[in-house]
This record gives sequence, structure tokens and C-alpha cells, in this order.
Amino acid sequence: MFLSIDFEDFSHDLKRDLGVWDTGPLRVDALWRSYEAIASFLGSHGGPNGQNVTFFCTGVVAEYAPDLVAHIAGQGHEIACHYHFHDSMDRQSTQTINEMLMRAKDKLQEAANTPVRGFRAPKFRLNRDTPEQYKLIERHFDYDSSSFFETADQCLQFSRSMSLSKLQLIPLLSSQYKGRGPQIRLGGTYLKFAPDTVARDLIAQANSSGMTPQIYLHPYEIVEPKEFWVRHRDLARLGTGKATYWAMRQNQWLRFGSTRLLGKLARLIPPDGLSGRLDQLVTAQ
Repeated sequence: MFLSIDFEDFSHDLKRDLGVWDTGPLRVDALWRSYEAIASFLGSHGGPNGQNVTFFCTGVVAEYAPDLVAHIAGQGHEIACHYHFHDSMDRQSTQTINEMLMRAKDKLQEAANTPVRGFRAPKFRLNRDTPEQYKLIERHFDYDSSSFFETADQCLQFSRSMSLSKLQLIPLLSSQYKGRGPQIRLGGTYLKFAPDTVARDLIAQANSSGMTPQIYLHPYEIVEPKEFWVRHRDLARLGTGKATYWAMRQNQWLRFGSTRLLGKLARLIPPDGLSGRLDQLVTAQ
């Protein structure tokens, strides 16, 4: 089982999503504390091969906190790309996407002093109806981990439909629990709310369907909610109604289930530990 971290600044990204600003200061101290908590967890629970995992970092983190990205890479973790800003790519033009991919990759490689081979789209949002966006990713990266499937065969068929020749897809699982109810993913809010029995069943399902089990987490799920909380007054320009809604909505990401998340993850890790970095799965072309 692999673990990956979508390493982003929730407070910065929420303000950008809501139009409060284009970009602004990052909560670098909170990002450092979240990394230290993750590193401590891996030291205790990662096992012999799972001390190092993959961090999908936004380019803006590398731009404003290059020493943090350098430290993460220096500790042996893989630095992969999570776009430059945490924007929804499916709403953007081909030109903008190409510019943001290049900008992010350059900043990440400069900070990490290591090649950046992998990519994951913010919010896992890509236009999957046509190949254009995947072709742009293929131009800059060796693998992509932005897609969800139920079986390895579905992933292979999708890769062929996108006419991908070099880009390797390393997907995540999305499936119903025992064939009933909504689609559930192994990570984020889904993992926080799912009982251990459901998560274990999905891990077993991934293995049986030829998928590599992978759990994804975020920095804001690791530390105290206040670390990344956007205050009501910072949202005031949205108007009273929207500001109140988004001030309360943050509970879903920052508060509910977060204090139990690392304990749950520890119970899900196999006896021999985590499997390591995602770039280990990239086959030679």
C-alpha cells in the first residue's frame, strides 16, 4: 500500500477559489508543522520501505517556501507536481494549463534539486472527455495520479482512449462498498468518515482488481484545524451569507474526523509497512 500527500496550503487555496485574492502569503509555519507530523508518523508506522513517500506539492509552495520543499526532498521523499496554483484545470484553457505546468515543474525542481516525474491535478479535476489535457501532462511528466478507477483494466482502456504513449497512469481506487451506495475513495474526507471495515474492504478490492492500493492525505488533515482555518472576517468581501457558509463549510475539511485520521491510517498499514514512493512504480519505456 502506498501513501501520497497532496501538499498544499488550504487557507491560500480556498481564498483563491473564492476570489478573495489571486495569491497571497502562505502559512509556511503550518506547512512545516504538518510535514513534521507526517514525518514522525512515517518514522513510527511506515515500516522498512515506507519511511519515504510521495509529496504532490503545488508550485506556489515551492515558490514561497523553497527551503521546506528542499527539506522534504532531502529527507528522501519524492517531490511530484500538484500544479502551480490549486486551480480546477478542467475549467482552464490549454495555453494556461501548459504555462502552469511548466511554471510549477520549474519551481519544484529548482527547490528540490531533483527531477519531478509525477503529476496530480488539484481536486483530481481534469477534462476526461478529450485527450488534450492528458497530452499536456504527458509532455512534461512520466506519470499521472489524477484518475480513479475500479479495476486495472478500466485504467488501461482509458489510457488507450486518451492515446497515451509515454505517460503512465498510477490511479487511485473509487468504488462502492460491497456494490452498494455512493462511490468511496481511499483518502481525504472519504477516509475520515469511512469505518475501518470499509477502508479495509476497499484496499482488498484494489488488490483483487489489479490496482495498487494508494491512500492520499492533506496537510490540513494532520494538524490542528486552526492552523489552516480561514477566518470569517477574511471572507467578509463575499457578503454575509457566503462568508458564513464558507466559514462553516471548512469543518468538513479541517475538523470532522481529522483527530482520528492518523490512528485510522496506522491500523490500515500492512504489517510489513508502506510500499514507498510512487515513482518506484514507473516502468521503463
